[in-house]
Amino acid sequence: MGVNGSLDAGLTPEMKKNLFGNAYLNMLWHCPSDPRFHYWVHLPDCYYDEEKPDYTLFIIIQHTGRTIEEYMRAAQELTDSRHIALMAPVFPGGLVERDDINSYKLLSDQGIRYDLALLSMVDDMAARYPGVNTEKFFMFGHSGGGQFVNRFLFVHPNRLKAVSIGAPGRPTFLNFEEDYFWGVRDFKKYFDKELDLEAVKKVPVQITVGEKDTLFIGDSPYGDNRVSRMKSLKKNLEENGISTELEILPGLAHEAGDRERVQTALRFFEKLQ
Repeated sequence: MGVNGSLDAGLTPEMKKNLFGNAYLNMLWHCPSDPRFHYWVHLPDCYYDEEKPDYTLFIIIQHTGRTIEEYMRAAQELTDSRHIALMAPVFPGGLVERDDINSYKLLSDQGIRYDLALLSMVDDMAARYPGVNTEKFFMFGHSGGGQFVNRFLFVHPNRLKAVSIGAPGRPTFLNFEEDYFWGVRDFKKYFDKELDLEAVKKVPVQITVGEKDTLFIGDSPYGDNRVSRMKSLKKNLEENGISTELEILPGLAHEAGDRERVQTALRFFEKLQ
């Protein structure tokens, strides 16, 4: 028996609870299919007391700076009383190229399928926490996380109950005349399947952006700041038959506002429970 295993040897459930508290419900786990990645989980303490737990899964995707703990803390305050389990994947920077901070946002880059790693984490969470419904889930991400959510919607619509896409600077549009990542003309090259637009149409979409998120981020036919690009994204999705709401958050620029962003997403998701 290994050293770590010996720490658990001979412990009753009561002893484990007194020694380790609620650590198992607030854990950082490795990804079974690729241990280079990890994922945070949070379930409320009452999970242990329920004979037949029944939890909706809410996945939060990190932004470029990887400070996912701030979003998890904000979400915990809002979800513990709602029977919602939280999960947040951790995709470190510098995985293939030393200074890379962006590749996870593309879902498929340099032979790494970040989307499939996430689905492996979801499967692992289902095995660890019976009663968490993982067949379909809610997904939210801001900035770089918003890019991930935007693209995951197009690749895996059948796994989603709804999404909240928060102010991605470089979104992907349903433009079948332009290559990935701005468009989806060569979608199959990256994801080994065609984009299923009919399935995407079944997923309700919320787009969020701060009203002051107007800094110049590059010339583009879709707009030169995040507010204008989110308006373009909403228009593009609606033109393709996708139910889309745009929430412009008062007083917010691009940074800060973690609680407000999570709360806005949660209000949208609750309407669809």
